[in-house]
Amino acid sequence: MKNIITTLFLFLFLAPTCGLAADEVKTVKAKSWVKEGMEHLANQEYDQAISAFTKAIAIDPQLANAYNNRGDAYEKKGLYDKAIEDFSKVIVLDPKFSNAFFNRGNIYEKKGLYDQAIEDFTKTINLDPKDVGAYNNRGRIYEKKGQYDQAIEDFSQAIDLNPHAATLYYNRGNIYERKGLYDKAINDLTMAISMDPDFSPSYFIRGMAYQRKQRYDKAIEDFSKAITWEPQNASAYNNRGYALEKKGQYDQAIEDFTQAIALKAQDAEAYNNRGNAYVKKGAAEKAIEDFSKAIALNSNFAEAYNNRGTAYYLLEKELLAMKDMEIAARLGHKGAQEWLKKMGIKW
Repeated sequence: MKNIITTLFLFLFLAPTCGLAADEVKTVKAKSWVKEGMEHLANQEYDQAISAFTKAIAIDPQLANAYNNRGDAYEKKGLYDKAIEDFSKVIVLDPKFSNAFFNRGNIYEKKGLYDQAIEDFTKTINLDPKDVGAYNNRGRIYEKKGQYDQAIEDFSQAIDLNPHAATLYYNRGNIYERKGLYDKAINDLTMAISMDPDFSPSYFIRGMAYQRKQRYDKAIEDFSKAITWEPQNASAYNNRGYALEKKGQYDQAIEDFTQAIALKAQDAEAYNNRGNAYVKKGAAEKAIEDFSKAIALNSNFAEAYNNRGTAYYLLEKELLAMKDMEIAARLGHKGAQEWLKKMGIKW
């Protein structure tokens, strides 16, 4: 009888300990699957990673980290809706898991759901005010929405937190250029280039800023750099051609416009620009061919109609010139409107 009582006592005493041990074993197994999933994720083995994280979740459905990592794998595979489900589950399990808001925000951005993305990046920032990536990403979305002042604020905050990231200066410089703040743009892009001399977009945008300030030599230097790093950049050729044309270097400009067209055959602007260079070389017939091509590509290209009208006028084809000027005027071209007004023609 004493043995029975002793056995019963030991069972009652040890039962809770056995229960804890089982939970610990369960946790260890789940974390083991998470670790394996992370290895697969690092090796870009996304299906295996998803399988491992799913097994971890089956063992412990409250393991927020497993959902977050599986969401990451789903995102890498382009399965955005599944990823959103997982990141949303993380947020339910742990509302202070800032990385889940950040990750979900990235996917909302990829899906074009900009307001939801901004909301998630804002929550990330509220939970972690030093998250540089959240400020940068939110700023990028504000840029896409045309909210440039908010974008500048976010990029500036990111720069304050990390003043050694070339991308941040590039992003802010790009916005400054769009807002017409060319000196600020040049300063930021110069800083970006000093940190990352091989990043061609910084040269391209700085070239645009120099061009807007009519500093054509500097613009040509930057567009040439952009072309060196990115030889297929049609816009760099087109813009360098524009700067060369402004300097009176018409043959070199025509070469660049021709290269831009070779790289991007549907670029109406490049045809229009080459036409302008031909006009200034005295080759009005060739210019008309280019302006006509630009109009064929963009029937609402007011400047091309105006320019072709000018070329016709130079060739003393006044009826054709007036017809083009009238179309340009109706499309809102101020120069054409003024020309017709001086000629006493109503449009």
